[in-house]
Amino acid sequence: ILEDTIMVTSTISGGPSEELGILAGDKIVNIEGKPAAGIKIKNKDVLGKLRGKGGTKVKVGIMRGNSKKLIDYTITRGIIPIYSVDVSYMLNKKTGYIKISRFAETTYNEFEEHAAKLRSKGMENLILDLRGNGGGLLSTAVKICDEFLEKGQVIVSTQGKSHPKEIITATNRGILGAMNLAILIDESSASASEIVAGAIQDNDRGNII
Repeated sequence: ILEDTIMVTSTISGGPSEELGILAGDKIVNIEGKPAAGIKIKNKDVLGKLRGKGGTKVKVGIMRGNSKKLIDYTITRGIIPIYSVDVSYMLNKKTGYIKISRFAETTYNEFEEHAAKLRSKGMENLILDLRGNGGGLLSTAVKICDEFLEKGQVIVSTQGKSHPKEIITATNRGILGAMNLAILIDESSASASEIVAGAIQDNDRGNII
């Protein structure tokens, strides 16, 4: 919720909203024909209005970019996919590509499986695509970074008003330490995606594009 308006930060890959064409940055201004912006709406209200039984429908009105024209969508509620690695394949004989759509509990294991498969095919270079990835679990982002960094290199530091500063560093378990790496990001790469890209950039470990 930004400036009393529901803002889409990202859509889940393979989910109902993505399939309809709803985009990161879209503003949901009405739900079922009733105003949803400028009414001091809370997170619990958003969930109550948008979530529901699979197969049921919800109508939303969306403002996109600087356009003043309202876009109407009817979303058919459905099962949200639990996978987070959308695709992996070899671009050529030496370069692999992996796209991660979010950082969830299963992401690290998925990533390991896909990376191992590409390594068996001769991957020496990896393009890690985090475009449109709105983030997720910090612990998962740390594990992904750990695959590329050397022991002792800083991944991220956290500090709160009532919590002392904690510095999280890489271990020596990385299986992709020698892999040439490029990471793709865009304006929708947030949270855990920024942590991964930042750790790789700050340690001069790869190219951020």
